Amino acid sequence: MKVPVLELKPTQFSVGMREVTRKIKELKAMSRDERHEFLHERPVPVVISPYKFWRLVDHHHHARACWEAGIEELPIEVKADFSHLSIPEFWAAMDKAHWVHPYDQFGKGPHEPLLLPEDVRGLADDQFRSLAWALRHSGDYEKSDAPFSEFAWADYLRAQVKVIPNDDGFEAALKSARVLAHDPKAKALPGYKPK
Repeated sequence: MKVPVLELKPTQFSVGMREVTRKIKELKAMSRDERHEFLHERPVPVVISPYKFWRLVDHHHHARACWEAGIEELPIEVKADFSHLSIPEFWAAMDKAHWVHPYDQFGKGPHEPLLLPEDVRGLADDQFRSLAWALRHSGDYEKSDAPFSEFAWADYLRAQVKVIPNDDGFEAALKSARVLAHDPKAKALPGYKPK
């Protein structure tokens, strides 16, 4: 089943726009057939919420990149149907399943889920989420199935690194982050790799 990208309602407040930008480039570099196959191999996981909304439970970066690349519909995979729950029961179930991250681009929260963006266009840019993504892609920690693992890394870095939002500033922050990633203080973070 496919649904319009703008009908997918976020369950987090922010994304790392550097990751989104990379995904946009990858999507635009694909042929139409390659893109069709790529999207169908990676359906977007959703939950059906009260009022029959499609709530994203993962792949926010992917969904935002698709919208930015001009893709209007995405295949979905329904993980749960919570449409029978009341609103408070729904958000409690989402929290219990680790399918909502109510913290903003500054690491502040938790915020009321009713303040979440209406669609993927409203996702804010979290520079530290981008930094955590770049750190993982540089091999300084391992991909983890722990819920919101890259946000955990972002929050760890947020307290210790300054990111100036240009390419040189980002590269300088990444250099500092690479040292911090192997510090024993990061041992409790998902995917930690000692030096």
